[in-house]
Amino acid sequence: MKMMKGRNLIVLLGIPTWLYLIQLGGYYYTFFILSIMIIGLQEFYELAEKKNLTPLRFIGFASAVFLADYFHVQPALSGFQLIQLIIFFVVAILFWELFRESEHPTLNISSTLLGILYVPLLLGTSIGIRQFDHNLNTNITFAFVISIWACDSAAFISGTLWGRKKIFPRVSPNKSWLGSIFGLLFSILVFVMFYTFNILGNIFSLSNAILMGLFIGVFGQVGDFIESSLKRDAGVKDSGKILLGHGGILDRFDSIIFSSPIIYIYIHTLF
Repeated sequence: MKMMKGRNLIVLLGIPTWLYLIQLGGYYYTFFILSIMIIGLQEFYELAEKKNLTPLRFIGFASAVFLADYFHVQPALSGFQLIQLIIFFVVAILFWELFRESEHPTLNISSTLLGILYVPLLLGTSIGIRQFDHNLNTNITFAFVISIWACDSAAFISGTLWGRKKIFPRVSPNKSWLGSIFGLLFSILVFVMFYTFNILGNIFSLSNAILMGLFIGVFGQVGDFIESSLKRDAGVKDSGKILLGHGGILDRFDSIIFSSPIIYIYIHTLF
């Protein structure tokens, strides 16, 4: 009962706060995503430590700050500057690990780098999407977040009620093909509705809206499977406990982490 109250409190406070921060945009939203990056990275490194690895946390946290700043000011910066940033952190990790007296240096380096690439780099693109909204007067971030919620809810409800054939039992035994299809359809539906009511932005066509919904419905669910495989490998049920009954940050943001860079690439390819 106590856990359910905490879970409901997270929903009642978390969803309106998130939507309000999207509306505010600017540094408010960037700082919010940066906070999510750091907590998510902390959870990722805790998963790595369950495999007896010792990632360089402070370098990972520093990378989150620099990557958040990059995606906030981009497109004022070039892609070459992002490459410079990544090279800097790779060299720093290799150099620091050289002087540490720790076991498994190769795996320590690998887990540190993977954490940076998986959480701050991929999730940082959501800051870039919000900045795109600001510059071109679109509402992709709103549609994106609501589409993720619709996909997760539709997949869970339909899969629980009618789902029989499992889609990926080795990684996530409870998810079904039917639930996945319903989630994909609702993800597309959200973007179509945003387009129909002229909320998405005048620069997008109906085909653009359908494609973005398709990308989120597919890659968001793939992101869920990826995070499930990481937890299974570490032997844990949830990535953390910060969100009470909802688990950790990675548990709630896994779909966004994997689908956000796809949308980021798509809109920057179009425009």
